[in-house]
Amino acid sequence: MTTAHATRLLDLLWERYAAEVPYARTFVQLSGGRFRNDHVALRSLARPGGGIALFSRPFERLGWKAAGTYTFPDAHLSAIYMSHPAGLPRVFISELKQEELSPRARELLAALPEDVPAPEDVDALAAWFSPPPPPDEAALLELERESQYGAWLLAFGRKVNHFTGTVDDVEAWQRRMREAGVPMKADIEGAAGTSLRQTATHAAPLPVTLRGGGTRAWPYAYFEIAQRAPDFDGFLGPQARALFDMTKRG
Repeated sequence: MTTAHATRLLDLLWERYAAEVPYARTFVQLSGGRFRNDHVALRSLARPGGGIALFSRPFERLGWKAAGTYTFPDAHLSAIYMSHPAGLPRVFISELKQEELSPRARELLAALPEDVPAPEDVDALAAWFSPPPPPDEAALLELERESQYGAWLLAFGRKVNHFTGTVDDVEAWQRRMREAGVPMKADIEGAAGTSLRQTATHAAPLPVTLRGGGTRAWPYAYFEIAQRAPDFDGFLGPQARALFDMTKRG
């Protein structure tokens, strides 16, 4: 597949994400209608036939290559990032290692249907990054107590977790977003001079349709802002760990 196919996939994922995350649209408006995307992030469940191994495959077909690995033991997560030779945005894929969770948490996560292989057609592939069947509200709340990441998967499945705008001054952009009325993370991850500095909006809530009827608002996705040194391509584990928590309920 060509770079044009890869670009189209990102465009399709962005269109759906931005339609549901107003803070991302605010950033685009403040940027004059265009912005440089640093990376897109996806979440998954580690299990046979799923997780990073499954999610990375369609991006490999589109030219991305694995470029780094990370572990987050306290959250029972691992992750990779992928880079593209044509300079397209990075892809950050994380997975929840359910074997490290309690038997009850694994039982609740079993409600997620098996991940079918990703289709090759780009439009069908974009649609593959979709929500799961409606979760049980009690299960959602119970799982959240042990793993907010796991609860997010029950609510949103394969949907995009966030996109990221590259900026030259993350502190200035944090102020601009706040002045525009966007709720922002209280601090910036990474001291001045660090090769990667990151902050994010709060997660925009979405109404999750529940099994048996009704809906419940749940934190869906945030928009990240990153200032990256020109010679640094990867991520810094402790900073990435802090950003996972942006989808916690307040």
